Amino acid sequence: RSQESGEDGRTPASRHARPPCRHGKRRLDTIMAYTQINVESSFDVGSAMPSVFVAASGLGEAVCSPFIDGTGGLNVVDSSTGDVIAVDLSSGQASVVMNSGGAPSGAAVNPDGDMFIADIGHAAVMTASEGLSPSVYCDKYEDHSFKGPNTVAFDVNGTMFFTDSGPLGETGIEAPTGSVYAITAPSNGQRETLKPLASQCLAHPCGVAAAPDGTFVYVCEMMQNRILRFFQRPTGVFHCSVFAQLSGGVGPSAVAVAPDGRLFVTVFDVDPSAAGRVVVVSPEGKVIQEITVAAADGTSASSELTGIALSSDKSRVYVTDGNSGVLFGISIA
Repeated sequence: RSQESGEDGRTPASRHARPPCRHGKRRLDTIMAYTQINVESSFDVGSAMPSVFVAASGLGEAVCSPFIDGTGGLNVVDSSTGDVIAVDLSSGQASVVMNSGGAPSGAAVNPDGDMFIADIGHAAVMTASEGLSPSVYCDKYEDHSFKGPNTVAFDVNGTMFFTDSGPLGETGIEAPTGSVYAITAPSNGQRETLKPLASQCLAHPCGVAAAPDGTFVYVCEMMQNRILRFFQRPTGVFHCSVFAQLSGGVGPSAVAVAPDGRLFVTVFDVDPSAAGRVVVVSPEGKVIQEITVAAADGTSASSELTGIALSSDKSRVYVTDGNSGVLFGISIA
């Protein structure tokens, strides 16, 4: 807000400003001393790059969202066919578990082992019981239909978090109308509750993951090329801020949180000459490493990375390449 000047021509702020030093310059060295502090991350990532390997191939050119099921097995989804696919890591073979009948872009299981699917085609979060076809779990908030849920995740308490972005291009910088929702797990006789954490204000929110202790929830806002962090204070009241601003590529597509608090973030791009990369972010929000997704056998990921998940023993992350249909593994322990 501008400040009006008085009769002397000075603004109120300038009247109270400190006058210049009698010697014609400020002696800043006597007013305050500046100490340069070099803040380094507590993580020593070393100079060696993590080991990258091909875990499976031929999974389809729209493969995305690797996730661990209730038995500890690895699964992916194919957004073009609607398939949920189980991957046998010992053999690299894949088998279809079920089909959503839509365009799934994310899936996860809750602490009880029940599967939920974020499906852009159905514009709904689906639930799938073993042996049954997926059915709509929720598709609107109050009287507002979802644009198309993108990714779903659970915290240790069973609270579900999901992003609602619609297909790429529907909620970009020119129309930042994407959302993040939470569905609290039922407890003490109370029913589960759906509530928005960020309502119709984000530019293509996609990947979402909760910290192992449930303290924070991280969301990839792809078209702003940044990671958002949500926290509760007090319990049940969520706040959001920018946790890490990235650069290069289109933006982050998925995120996984390691037990030590590091974030592993896949970067999505459309440049055919760019290599696939995973950005590692410290618990303090500092980028500490970039991993080029290229295996020792010469197989390299394209820049269209579409998902990431921790292995059941937390020693690796698995990354999907939506262009080649390859599932990569990266050792992180």
